[in-house]
Amino acid sequence: MYHIAPTLLCADLFHMRESMDVLDRLGIDWFHIDVMDGNFVPNFAFGTDFLRQMTAVGKSPFYLHLMVTRPEEYVDLYAEAGVEYYCFHYEAVKNPFRLCQKIRAQGMKPAIALNPAAPIHVLRDLIPYLDAVTLMSVEPGFSGQDFMDFTYRRIGELRAMAKGHKLLIEVDGGIDNEIAKKCIDAGCDVVVGGYFTLFQREKSIADNYEAFQRAVKG
Repeated sequence: MYHIAPTLLCADLFHMRESMDVLDRLGIDWFHIDVMDGNFVPNFAFGTDFLRQMTAVGKSPFYLHLMVTRPEEYVDLYAEAGVEYYCFHYEAVKNPFRLCQKIRAQGMKPAIALNPAAPIHVLRDLIPYLDAVTLMSVEPGFSGQDFMDFTYRRIGELRAMAKGHKLLIEVDGGIDNEIAKKCIDAGCDVVVGGYFTLFQREKSIADNYEAFQRAVKG
């Protein structure tokens, strides 16, 4: 079963509530929320107050993708904000096992993101502690980048390594409808929908979602 997770970083901020209402009605798997600190990545995104407003109105689960240098410091804060998945970058932590345990203790689902340059095998022993993995198919920090084709191979490697574990694989970055189908065929469960899928400005979100469904089923 495949899913698309809209990244609200690509939504029209002036019409965020309306966009979220439409996406909820379409039956998305989760809202993908990017948090950037200007340090781990050279960009800033979505403060805590804005996130609280989003979780207050959104019906679908919230998948928090933290592109920050000290993700272990914000677990309590985002648990209180109503986040379901707490995704931190492997490259940003020294004690990933401890952080996974802390996340689960706060009632959230631990997830981890892996940059394109990091080998898949570093996650081998972490998989039993995780509910999801986000494979970055671009360098994190900015929308609109080109998809890195070797990601298909990485999806297959991770799927094979996770055999026997209930692990969701999400792919994030540079995905259009054609690429989404290839990612799903390679073994991923969730593709992040951005400028090239759900938020193409010349069509409505609902029309874009329908086009995505047709493409991945074809």
